[in-house]
Amino acid sequence: MAVVMYLYNETGSTTLSTTATLISIASRMVSGMFLPAISDRFKLSTLLMLSQLTQLVFLSGLIILIHQRLSVFILVLLFVFMSFISFFNGFFSPIKSSIVRAIVSERDRVRANSFISSVDQTFLFAGWTFGGLLLSILGKAATLGIAFFLILLSVGSLCMVKVSEISNIESKEGLISRLTAGWKYLFQHQGLRIMIAMDLIEAFVGTIWIGAVTLTYVKEALGKSETWWGYINGAYYLGTIIGGLMVYRLSKMMRGRLAIFMIFGSMMFGLLTFIYGFVSNPYLALFLVLLMGPSYQIRDLAQETMYQNSASEKILTKILSAKNALVQLMIIFSIIGIGVLTDLIGVRLVYILSGCLLMFSALFGFVHLYVRKKGLYLESESA
Repeated sequence: MAVVMYLYNETGSTTLSTTATLISIASRMVSGMFLPAISDRFKLSTLLMLSQLTQLVFLSGLIILIHQRLSVFILVLLFVFMSFISFFNGFFSPIKSSIVRAIVSERDRVRANSFISSVDQTFLFAGWTFGGLLLSILGKAATLGIAFFLILLSVGSLCMVKVSEISNIESKEGLISRLTAGWKYLFQHQGLRIMIAMDLIEAFVGTIWIGAVTLTYVKEALGKSETWWGYINGAYYLGTIIGGLMVYRLSKMMRGRLAIFMIFGSMMFGLLTFIYGFVSNPYLALFLVLLMGPSYQIRDLAQETMYQNSASEKILTKILSAKNALVQLMIIFSIIGIGVLTDLIGVRLVYILSGCLLMFSALFGFVHLYVRKKGLYLESESA
């Protein structure tokens, strides 16, 4: 938000602000492709620490840059620093998931994932809700200073995480084998093939919730101002916090039934999105978005646990890196595609069609994971 605000204030260009987002997504995609090459050579906790410390270095550079008058050189340097921050940030999610698998027993994994997700969503809610307020009151440098302090806190927290793992520095695997191991596993495993197909459909549809599309919906479909744009975003993140707490309470019930819970969450999310496309009442729209949060969390947390059950920590890091790279690539295409579709057919129809695609994804998962029993391979480690 701070970088986008700086670029917009200096240039007034929406294109440059959008470029910053695309650079961030593309860097995370490259990160997902690169991580398997080094994940066998270092301990996962060491890699995670390295990624956080490197982000601190480049974030310090970013704080210095936004005090300079914008020039071509400063702009290029800004994008380079942003790409490095995003690249190393891309390590975080797959490694974090692998470490959770390593330190939490299978029976407690759903609860652990839901608790961590509730914390994640709380900070996302606070960030998106109060980020703009912080920028207007404190300014860009102070806000980035807070981000710097939070990453420093993250590094301190990582020092207290004890993971029993052995580094495979003597691994004889070649570079190509290390890079492709996760991709092979992802497409050869019966259950994971279905989940990645669902993920790609949902990633393409997911950009209907990016700023430009939601703002268009608020103005054209609901007839409200930018204030309601903030309400819609806030309601969604509040719903995800509630959803994380719900999953925490339902964790025992979900054990051994992860596939059906994931499909149920996907179907509900699709149905609510479909209905959302027809709504004109802003309060009803707000209520539907609030309900989407728990639906998405049930789907997401069940899926996260199924991925963790599919392989050991080292292989899991490679699988999740490959998955993240594919998802980020789909998001890049989606940002362009959804924007064009919104202009061509209107924002309401975009949400209605997205709801249909999400429900199709859930039905596809139901047939393959539940009816054809391919989800059984992901319900537990032993399976």
